[in-house]
Amino acid sequence: MGFKRAKVIGGAAVLAVIAAAGSVTTVYATEDGASPADGSVGEKAGTPEKIDSHVVDKDDSHIRIELKDKRQVSLTYAKDKGLVERHRPAEGGTWSSPKTIYKTKAESCQGIDARAHGDTVAVTANWGLYCSDGEPPQESVAAMGAGELTEWDTAESENSDGWPPAQIYDGGDRAEFVAKGPHSTTTLPWKKGSGFGDEATVYEPIPGRFVGSWRAEDGSHRVTFQQAAAGKPATGTIETLTGQRCLGSGVVTKKSADGVELGNFTIKEGKQAKNCPPEVFEHFYQVETADGDMQLMELGKPPKPVATYKRTGD
Repeated sequence: MGFKRAKVIGGAAVLAVIAAAGSVTTVYATEDGASPADGSVGEKAGTPEKIDSHVVDKDDSHIRIELKDKRQVSLTYAKDKGLVERHRPAEGGTWSSPKTIYKTKAESCQGIDARAHGDTVAVTANWGLYCSDGEPPQESVAAMGAGELTEWDTAESENSDGWPPAQIYDGGDRAEFVAKGPHSTTTLPWKKGSGFGDEATVYEPIPGRFVGSWRAEDGSHRVTFQQAAAGKPATGTIETLTGQRCLGSGVVTKKSADGVELGNFTIKEGKQAKNCPPEVFEHFYQVETADGDMQLMELGKPPKPVATYKRTGD
């Protein structure tokens, strides 16, 4: 998922970097399922710092928090402007001038989250049509401010579910926004002084017993599974060997210790044929033992086999 990064000073975006798909870092778990134990990528995350700010007041369009040193920070959804920030000294005093740290005219939704450790403040906010009615946001922003809060780093993500609240590390020098999906974990890192880095995604591996090529017992087609690696999640390719030509591939996800599912299948040659692909959400592949045959199972109570495969030497 691509995003835009910017450093905002006094309301002006003075640095913007567009991270296209090719610049997003992707990290893959190993075949035995090993991945960073703490969900981090790059350097080890360690133990998050305790959030020591507290919410003073909050509603759907505004949040105000008090930091450990008693300063206060206010974030507001401003109509046709975006996300506006102000802060004021400890024990009262004059609020800073309103500063737009993220500009958009989209409809805001899902509230604003702001939290801090020491003088490091992490913020998440979202916008999107019908988002307030439960639709996913079309725009999401992660923002980080530190020290005097005169500069803010922002990272915009489009067409995602938005970022969960950040985890702050190393006394406030580093933070991570970690979005966990059903089959992958994406981390957006931030460092004080250098801002946001590239997103990195760790894909869940499929059980190693599936990896390789399998031939249907009736000789009609071949199924080949590749582990998450080389810039992609685990994939499955199906090619017919007799009859109607069908060649295509899709994404493979783990269903259980001995089962995987194939989805997002795209036919590259020919057209759909029997078991190329199997009906999505109705079938799964199963290998019960490491040296056993593979079966295509039809969901039911209980599931029933509809095809059997032998491992090939390919």
